Amino acid sequence: MVLLQGIYTQQQMLYDVSDPVHPRLLCIFTNTSAHLVTGATVEWLKPISDSETDIVLHALGANDTRVGTFPFRVTSGAWLPDGSVMAYTLQVPADNTNYVGGGVAVYLYAHQQTGPLYTYSNGIGDCICRFGLPPEVLAISPDGQYVVSGRIAGKGSDPLAVYRVSDRARFVTLDNKVMGAVWDRSGHRLFLNSFDTTSAQSWTPEAGYATLAGAAPWRYLPGLSPDGGEVAYTDYSDPNVMAQPRAYVYDLKAGTTRMLINQIRTQVLFVKDGWVWYLEDRACTPADSCAGSTMPTGKVFAMQLSAGTETEVTFAAGENPVAHAGGVNWLPFGPGEFWPAT
Repeated sequence: MVLLQGIYTQQQMLYDVSDPVHPRLLCIFTNTSAHLVTGATVEWLKPISDSETDIVLHALGANDTRVGTFPFRVTSGAWLPDGSVMAYTLQVPADNTNYVGGGVAVYLYAHQQTGPLYTYSNGIGDCICRFGLPPEVLAISPDGQYVVSGRIAGKGSDPLAVYRVSDRARFVTLDNKVMGAVWDRSGHRLFLNSFDTTSAQSWTPEAGYATLAGAAPWRYLPGLSPDGGEVAYTDYSDPNVMAQPRAYVYDLKAGTTRMLINQIRTQVLFVKDGWVWYLEDRACTPADSCAGSTMPTGKVFAMQLSAGTETEVTFAAGENPVAHAGGVNWLPFGPGEFWPAT
């Protein structure tokens, strides 16, 4: 299974991708958060009251069961499968001093205690472009030791930050050019994509920053493969022109980057080991209501990386993630989520 993540909407779509060219939509989570636990189970949040939110386990072909409870009301957040650590955010109203554009308060639940971690400022900006502003970052490392959070959204944005769960201390303030961060599939290595750099980087508490050999900056929507060995991302063939987006895959072990096909393709993401989905885009015309130079056609393609041949994905009626999200001129979903690495 793969759980596609809503970028700007609180919606997630769970697919059976046993056959990635003919997938089945299993369920849709709206106005809540869900995380995969195993290949056949997913957890989601069910608010009960202002002081209780149930963690509900959904197993395919079985009834939902409550497997844990958080002592607060929450519909969106990141948590470990056992419910021991949870991070979530609340909006802070704008004021004339600290948060001119408003802010985001990050809360942490750990060691059976809940409290505010810190607050960061909302940036003041907009982007009339194909991929919009970078999405919010909020993620717990797979080993449960660190939380990364923040959002770069224009002038006044605070840099992303990493906090240590054990004592709630800020461990590092990331470089202010870092616009996105993704945890490795295990441990606490963080992969970074940045503005104005020549290569993607990684960061660990032990070694700090490291440049990834053979890696481009991973500018748009990078996501890891299920085995953690590759990164899929979108970028322009000429980032200075921003007219010809392409889909790329970076091999972490080999240190090599590969363009999947020399055609206009966007929003590439892994759906299972060795397989990716991505969108077909076309050039915008004056008649289009279009942000940027291209827009999706509505077609989703699949590629088995070992074969290198793309095939259009066949969805049942209403199950195409692009059309389902409200039309083809939309940025519905980012990198997929898989059950935790073992």
